[in-house]
Amino acid sequence: MRPGRVFLVGAGPGDPGLLTLRGAALLKSADVVVLDALVDRRLLDHCRKGATVIDAGKRGHGRVLMRQGEINRLLVRRARAGERVVRLKGGDPYLFGRGGEEAEFLARARVPFEVVPGVSSLGAVPASAGIPLTHRGLASTVTVVTGHGSDPNPYLRESRRERDVRRAPPVAWDRIPRDGTLVVLMGLGRLPEIVRELRRAGWPADTPAAVIASGTLPVQRSVRGALADIAGRARAAGLRPPATVVFGRVVSLAAGLNWFERRPLFGWTVLVTRAEGQSSGLKDLLEEQGARVVDAPAIKIDSLPLPADVRRALRHLTDFDGVLFTSANAVRAAAAHLPGPWPASVPVYAVGPKTAEAIRRAGWRVARVAAEFRAEGLARVLGKKLRGKTYLFPRAAQGRDLLIDFLSKAGARTLLWPVYRTRLLPPTADLRARLRRGEFDAVTFTSSSTVHGLLGRMSRGERARIFKKTRAASIGPLTTAALRSLGVRPAVTAPGATVESLVGALVRARARR
Repeated sequence: MRPGRVFLVGAGPGDPGLLTLRGAALLKSADVVVLDALVDRRLLDHCRKGATVIDAGKRGHGRVLMRQGEINRLLVRRARAGERVVRLKGGDPYLFGRGGEEAEFLARARVPFEVVPGVSSLGAVPASAGIPLTHRGLASTVTVVTGHGSDPNPYLRESRRERDVRRAPPVAWDRIPRDGTLVVLMGLGRLPEIVRELRRAGWPADTPAAVIASGTLPVQRSVRGALADIAGRARAAGLRPPATVVFGRVVSLAAGLNWFERRPLFGWTVLVTRAEGQSSGLKDLLEEQGARVVDAPAIKIDSLPLPADVRRALRHLTDFDGVLFTSANAVRAAAAHLPGPWPASVPVYAVGPKTAEAIRRAGWRVARVAAEFRAEGLARVLGKKLRGKTYLFPRAAQGRDLLIDFLSKAGARTLLWPVYRTRLLPPTADLRARLRRGEFDAVTFTSSSTVHGLLGRMSRGERARIFKKTRAASIGPLTTAALRSLGVRPAVTAPGATVESLVGALVRARARR
C-alpha cells in the first residue's frame, strides 16, 4: 500500500482565481478532498474524475456538518488508508482556520502532512475594496483579530477538550496601536460590541472604518463610515457574512482606490448559454469586467461518426481544391479524423477569426479568412473562378445550406461532411423561474442554437415578460435573426462575431445606462 499524506491547502479568500498553483496541482492529484463551507465549489473543477469530495463545513447558527474532532479523525483515517487527502480551507490554513489544530493532530498521529499557504482575506479583501493595509504616512502597523470572541458556540457540539483548545484569551483592545490598521475577521455579528470596546480603549469616534462583505467575489459589497456609525451603516445596508472589518486612516484611501467595484459590469448578473465545456472564454471576459456569471448551457455538441463516403474521400485529400470551415466546433470535430501533416496543395479557408484561430491551434495553416458568413465575403476569399472545383465542407449535421448553394450556383461541387450535431438543452424549471423573476441583467446568445435551446419551448408571452426586465445580448446578425423570429428584440448586438466583441457591447450598454 502506498503511503498516504494530508495536504492542508488554503483555498483563498473567495475568488477561485486566487487559488495558488500548488493548491491547484494538489487538487488534480487528490483521492479525497475535505472542504470548508465557504470554499467556492468551482475549485472542484481542478479535481480528477473519481475523487471523493467530503463537505465538512461549519456554517454557524446550528448548521454543522462535522465537528472538529470528527474532521481530524477523518483526515487520519483516509491518509492511513493510503490516500492523498487535500483539506481545502478558506483563506490561509494557519490564519484563524484551525489549520494549526489539524496539523497538531496529524503530527501526534504520525501522519505525513504538508501545509500550502493560501491568499488570506486579511489582505485580499481590503485590497479589493481599495484599502491598502499599510501606507507611508498613514499606517506602519497592522493588527488582525478574530471577531468570534472566546465564548463557546453552543451550536458546534464540541467536546470539553475541543472547547478548551478553541477558547482563546480575550482581545486586549486597549493594547492595539491606534495609529495603525486594525482588521477584524469574522466580526460582522459582533460589530456593535467591537465598536464599544474600541471606544472604551480610546479610539476616536471619527476613525475611518469599512465593512466588506463577500470580498473578492462579484457580489462584493462594501460600506464606509467612521467608528461611531459603521455598525449602523452596515446594518442599514443589509450586509451579511462573510465580512471583513477595517479600522484606520488607510480606509480613507478607498474612495479613490476602489478598482474592484468600479469595473464596467460590476453588480450585473449575466447568464451565459454557450455549449457545455465552451463557455470559459466568455465567462473569463465577463468576470474580468466585474460581472457575476451564471453558466447555463443551452446546447450540447455531439461528435458524429465518420461517414463511409467521407472516409474514402479523406484517403485522397489532395483531390480537393480546399477545405471550408465555418465554425470552431467543426474544426475540433474534424481534427480527430483528418490526417497529418496537412497537404500544402489543399488550402484551408475559414469564416470568422475564431474559426481561423481554431484551425491554427489544430496545427494547420489558414489560407484565407472571410469576415462573415455571406456570399459576397466568401466570393472574395475563394475567388471568382470556381467552376469545376471541389471542396470538402465539414459542418454541423443541421447546418444551413447557404455556402453549398453559393458554390453550386458558381459551378463548384461540395462534399458535405456532418462532423457534429447540436443538441438543444431546454432550461430547468429553476432557471425559468429565475428568468421570470428578472434575476439576470443580461443573457448572452452566441449562436441561433443557443437561442432556440433556451427560449424555444417558452411561450411568446413568457419570452416577452422575461426580456421586459432582462437584456438579450446577441453575438451577430444570424443570432439576432433567431431572437427576432421568437419575438425577442436584442438590447445588445456585437459588431463583430467574437465573444470579445460581445462583452465590449455589453460594457458600452452598461455605460449608456
